[in-house]
Amino acid sequence: MTSEQIIYCDECDKEFPLVSVQIQESDVEIEGQVFRLVYFTCPKCNKIYRVSLKDDKYEQLKEDLEQAKKRIRRNNGRNNLEFQRTLSSMAQKKLERLQNYTSRLNNRFNGTFTFASESKDKIIYLP
Repeated sequence: MTSEQIIYCDECDKEFPLVSVQIQESDVEIEGQVFRLVYFTCPKCNKIYRVSLKDDKYEQLKEDLEQAKKRIRRNNGRNNLEFQRTLSSMAQKKLERLQNYTSRLNNRFNGTFTFASESKDKIIYLP
């Protein structure tokens, strides 16, 4: 039995299940730099709810983590337990580095995002 996560829009007070909305991505320029905004919108009023904000460094840290995971999978089943612990420790540190960076990036730009026009073709950042 799974419980559905319900979202309450603080703009229009609509209540909707998270599974009913589509997670989307869009490029957004903030302070002259392009970021990738991951978001969903309220189905009634189109308020943007940020999931995360990504940039090139985020992608690099994510790739580093994926490479560490691949090394763990390649060495799975081998008898060198110390090496397996070292690989696991490295992957954990890379995960923490990615999580910390994501948190800092989202806190740095903690304003809101909105559509620039009714056509929803451009999103702007409001500090």
